[in-house]
Amino acid sequence: MLSRLIITLRSVLAFVLPPLIGMLLFVVCLPGGRRRAVNLGITVVTRLGLGLAGIRLQVGGETQLLAMRPAIFVINHQSGTDPIIVASLVRRDMVAIGKYELQFHPLLGPLMKMFGTVFVKREQGVGPQVLAPLLPALASGDAVVLAPEGKRSRDGQLLPFKPGALWLAQQSGAPLVPIVLHNSGDILPAKGLLMRPGVVKITVLPPQPASLTTEQLRQVFADAM
Repeated sequence: MLSRLIITLRSVLAFVLPPLIGMLLFVVCLPGGRRRAVNLGITVVTRLGLGLAGIRLQVGGETQLLAMRPAIFVINHQSGTDPIIVASLVRRDMVAIGKYELQFHPLLGPLMKMFGTVFVKREQGVGPQVLAPLLPALASGDAVVLAPEGKRSRDGQLLPFKPGALWLAQQSGAPLVPIVLHNSGDILPAKGLLMRPGVVKITVLPPQPASLTTEQLRQVFADAM
């Protein structure tokens, strides 16, 4: 009973405190430049959130690629914790894509807007018409993070991949770097409300050619998992 109470308290704090502190930090640091304010905010929010929730990351593979800019980082989507996990890895000079409904969340919505998140309606998919505005960000040396599945898997199994990430790589010439999340679904299951403490295993794979098909890119993830 006590253990359940502690997990609940840690999870609530991890959901509430980081966005509040991140928004305050962004406003305070904004006079020094937006990029600096966003980068500092991402670092503080992700470290604080993961620390409060008791989530540790075990990262292997081509970890030096996380510093590459510009780059397109693609992830498999298992859990509501995936955005904070991946942001903690990529850390700086990044633009993320989030589902449209998140912008109305009382805490995450304002924070994600401050950090420049591109919001997408699920029925739109992640196609060229949505991704075209990200090309200037890549041209200016930023990283883009997106999930080719388009939505979170309910059981951890890979969903079909959409072609948006490959199109973005073809148009921009930026390297396409897969980040494989092996067990983030154990931390916050699809229908769960509480983040469970634990270790998330992550593998950073070598850059993949933009000439791949969506099924071939999906198979890269399947083989690594």
